[in-house]
Amino acid sequence: HGLSSESEERIKWVHLVPFYAKPAIPAILNLLNSALRWASLVYIDASVAEMMISGLELTLSVVAARIFRKRMVAKTRWIGVIIVAAGVIVIERANNSKHQQQSTSEEDSATTHGGAHDAMIGVVLIILQSILSVLQDLGEEIFMQATDFPATMMLGMEGLYGFCIGLVIYFTVGDQLRIEDIDSTMSMLSNNTKLRWWVVGLPFLFLLTGLFNIKATEVTSAMTRNVWKNMRTVLVWVAALGIFYLGKDSAYGEAWHTPESYIILFGFGVMSAGIVV
Repeated sequence: HGLSSESEERIKWVHLVPFYAKPAIPAILNLLNSALRWASLVYIDASVAEMMISGLELTLSVVAARIFRKRMVAKTRWIGVIIVAAGVIVIERANNSKHQQQSTSEEDSATTHGGAHDAMIGVVLIILQSILSVLQDLGEEIFMQATDFPATMMLGMEGLYGFCIGLVIYFTVGDQLRIEDIDSTMSMLSNNTKLRWWVVGLPFLFLLTGLFNIKATEVTSAMTRNVWKNMRTVLVWVAALGIFYLGKDSAYGEAWHTPESYIILFGFGVMSAGIVV
């Protein structure tokens, strides 16, 4: 995977980390980047957020691998990274223009979110999320490949650490930090059977996704994993458009905006070209 003796020298410190503490580092990073990811969706459409996150994570993972692991990166991959970064910039600019139009339209002027200021908040959250996500992926790669830490055990212990830390934060300072109205949440769960099934089923979906992700990192690298994560953007965008135009409630899904959506599609094409390179 482009590693050298210098790469091994750079990560000698991992052997000093106790066995039980190895999953704790990625778990904390995962908890933080997940919170930022969910928060960003309040301000930016899911498809745009997915494109920017995928592109930024791919770009940053190559840079991080070079800095922290001294991984040898081919010139063609650097060219691809630059092209992907250019695509991300195109997407962000088009999204910002779309939100500016929404904020000035009479129809959306009374909405809570949608303006350019909110779009900028979403972009900042996405950048922070991407940095933490790349550090998490790199931590998993280092611990699994350098210390032969089992992939499924890494995933399970990460989930356990994250669950315990998140639970403590939620019930101790959740109300004070205005993360969520706990009493209202419990009331909704007690009165809505479908919501209870959703809360039970969602962790299993995360488990399945996590297994594929952690196995991909184990046998390849964090860089390669982030290359293929770009492909799920297509599914997110198609699903969002379908929900908006085929569903009965226009409050859900994403509309197609002209010409901004075409520019975003062009930006995604540029990103895809970078991936191919």
